[in-house]
Amino acid sequence: MKTVVTITPKGFEEVQRMDIEKFYGADVIEWRADFLSKNNVLDVAPAIFEKFSGFEILFTLRTQKEGGMVDLSPEEYVAILKEIQALYSPDYIDFEYFSYKSIFEEMLDFSNLVLSYHNYEETPENIMELFSELTTLGPRMVKIAVTPKSEQDVLELMNLTRGFKTLNPEQDYVTISMGKLGQLTRLAGHLTGSSWTFTFMDAQTASGQISLIHYKKIMEMLDAD
Repeated sequence: MKTVVTITPKGFEEVQRMDIEKFYGADVIEWRADFLSKNNVLDVAPAIFEKFSGFEILFTLRTQKEGGMVDLSPEEYVAILKEIQALYSPDYIDFEYFSYKSIFEEMLDFSNLVLSYHNYEETPENIMELFSELTTLGPRMVKIAVTPKSEQDVLELMNLTRGFKTLNPEQDYVTISMGKLGQLTRLAGHLTGSSWTFTFMDAQTASGQISLIHYKKIMEMLDAD
């Protein structure tokens, strides 16, 4: 299971000050570009891709619809994604499929899409249908992050992940049950077929996230003889 570290720089200077050695042990850097104004994303991008050139990079522009910081029209959203792709070809680009379904056809040439769904209120009753629709599209990664109301919600997500991964072994999934209740999915996702776990360096960007340093310590303890 790959370790993703989410970064949320507020400007060019903050990127320059980042100590790259602190990211040792991470596999993927998720750049949450929505912590910048939409007009500053392309100004900061060169510093991000230079600083983290030794890592895989996931470009995420999380919108307010799905728990992020920016509000974008479909035209603005797709324009930024296309510009980043054209200039930097990141390893992965997050696409909020259900929020921007109307413009998905403009992304069909992208082979690096993480088709994502986030629900900060609940684990919806139609979650199996969400899994199925995203899987049918065959993206680089299917990402589902939901909020549990009970232990059963956590177990259901893990069970569905295992089932869909078994039936679709070539498809990569990352599934997260958010909050303290769902932290098991961040630590044991590899058992159910989830390919990534999201961590943070300085501040959580989602409830239940574990810091990179603590995640590494937990994994070292679990791997010890």
